[in-house]
Amino acid sequence: MNEILVKKSNSNVNKELNNIGFDNSYISFAEKKYIGNTYKILNLKPYEANILKQLCLSLGFDCAINRNSVTCKCELTDALIFASESQIKNLIKKLLIQPFRLKNLAERLKEQLNIKLQPLILRNSTFDWSNPYIMGILNVTPDSFSDGGKYNSEEKALAHCSQMIKDGADIIDIGGESTRPGAKEISAEEEIMRVIPIIRAIRNLEINIPISIDTRNYLTAKAAIDEGADIINDVSGLDFDIKLKEYVISNNLPFIIMHSDKVPAVSRDYTSSDIVEDVFISLYKKINNLIELGMKRNNIIADVGIGFGKATESNFEILKRHDEFTSLNVPILLGISRKTFIRNKFNVSFEDADEITALYSSIVKGVNIHRVHNVALTKKFLNYTQELF
Repeated sequence: MNEILVKKSNSNVNKELNNIGFDNSYISFAEKKYIGNTYKILNLKPYEANILKQLCLSLGFDCAINRNSVTCKCELTDALIFASESQIKNLIKKLLIQPFRLKNLAERLKEQLNIKLQPLILRNSTFDWSNPYIMGILNVTPDSFSDGGKYNSEEKALAHCSQMIKDGADIIDIGGESTRPGAKEISAEEEIMRVIPIIRAIRNLEINIPISIDTRNYLTAKAAIDEGADIINDVSGLDFDIKLKEYVISNNLPFIIMHSDKVPAVSRDYTSSDIVEDVFISLYKKINNLIELGMKRNNIIADVGIGFGKATESNFEILKRHDEFTSLNVPILLGISRKTFIRNKFNVSFEDADEITALYSSIVKGVNIHRVHNVALTKKFLNYTQELF
């Protein structure tokens, strides 16, 4: 046989149809038939899964479910389907007239097909998510793992802030409490004493850079917002201070919710059979809870919490499959800068870890904000790879 088979990327379907001489007037519609989508649907009842499988088969594609679903000998089953966009749209139509929870599934599939992140306005900046943004880390702590004590004076903090802005930072994330492994918990009063003078100084210089306050404490968050911070970054995922959750919801404040098993950070072997799925489900539930309580979706940003309660291999698994988190339908922040799992894996210093951070930041998929120490290097690598991804 002389036929040659080449696997093509979904991103090139439009171009490939044009190259083979397909009818130009029909390409915009036809390309949807040739773009494949893989979906995993969790926790279906066997009877729901059986109906779903039959519908998929009737539309020309298959649906993988637990082998015991047919006889209903399993309580729940997941389902895996692969289909073109057009096939999924036809499946949605059929699901809408089905019983049980299948009508809800139709709505979830419809949402996935139409994911379009809404812009977020912070101060004078509009984040439209068309390209990844950079969040520069400004630790004003004496004990952070890589830069503790370097910027905990007003003069040094301002100088570093200005440099990160020049280097390309779109947001400055200011933290007054270290969350490194073994770090001691401090009071909100101590945290406020560290961060508020810095925020006040930045705003007194009329610097309009959006400021994120990295805190678990309601009192610190409120004081920071009152002084000119624009977004709250809580590494506990709103599990530490119930008043902070109430404050965020009642004021509909832009908020970064992180998945964390332990704060301060610890490394351990995760017991879940699928770390990515486990993190996804946790964030999905929290995000939808916030929305049900009145939060606007475009004010929520998710962080998978690299290094927090996750062993080295779990962290790498999350990075490999990071684009799965785009199904959360909110912007995704990634924070891997100088993390222990990178330094241990490659036996490098903090400074050398910056290069690995920049490299990974440029190739990990599904990231909207990169939270880093070395802004200039990250910006450079993102520029290098922007034509590829």
